[in-house]
Amino acid sequence: MIIIKIGIALFIVFWLGLGGMMIVKWGALFGANPEDPSESPGSRTLSVAHIGAVWIGGLALAIYFLL
Repeated sequence: MIIIKIGIALFIVFWLGLGGMMIVKWGALFGANPEDPSESPGSRTLSVAHIGAVWIGGLALAIYFLL
């Protein structure tokens, strides 16, 4: 049981690091795409919302199973 909790704790550290990396590289990851100038702001917003929901959901599940 303790090995599983350690694994989940390491996953949480990794997941938070991944989220921090996404914030640091925000412009490159979520900014306007120079290769596709016709991309609408709505599609970009939907992509960012989806990524955020998956990130928060993954963190919430990990914390739930850790406790």
